[in-house]
Amino acid sequence: MLVLAELKKPATVIWKQKILNQMKKVLVLFAAVAIGLGGCKDEKMEATYPSFEAMRGSDLLGQWKFKGYSDGKSPKFDVTMELKNEKEKVTIYGRSSVNFYFAEPMVDENKRTFRIPAIGSTKIAGTPDANSFELTYYESLRNVEKYDLKDRNILVLYVSSPANEALYFEKK
Repeated sequence: MLVLAELKKPATVIWKQKILNQMKKVLVLFAAVAIGLGGCKDEKMEATYPSFEAMRGSDLLGQWKFKGYSDGKSPKFDVTMELKNEKEKVTIYGRSSVNFYFAEPMVDENKRTFRIPAIGSTKIAGTPDANSFELTYYESLRNVEKYDLKDRNILVLYVSSPANEALYFEKK
């Protein structure tokens, strides 16, 4: 019987009903999404950088020259790193084997932690040897977890992976 009733209705009425049913489903879906998102809280997460006052007299600030890894080998390339306190946060600027690089480390001088979540760099082409060195250097920097200052002029950055690896810098 239902089929006969549907056959008696004009085609435009049937299509209008189908469209209205689809629109109702879409509206219910939008309402559910709106209600779900309405419960979300907009919360801004701030990275914990040391304050300008806390880092003003820090021995970490300044220019550093990369002397090598813990294996004792000296790098073939002149690599530098400068730690600055700009706009109330610590920044790193440096020159690797090919490119200039920059980062915003998270440093806690009390716990001696030093983390670099991301490194940006220029995109200059280099030799395969220089590019390979640079990739290893950047990867090591990204894996740094702790640091130590020896005699205020040697900075040691301890790498989490590979274990027991460290980068040695000398103050310029």
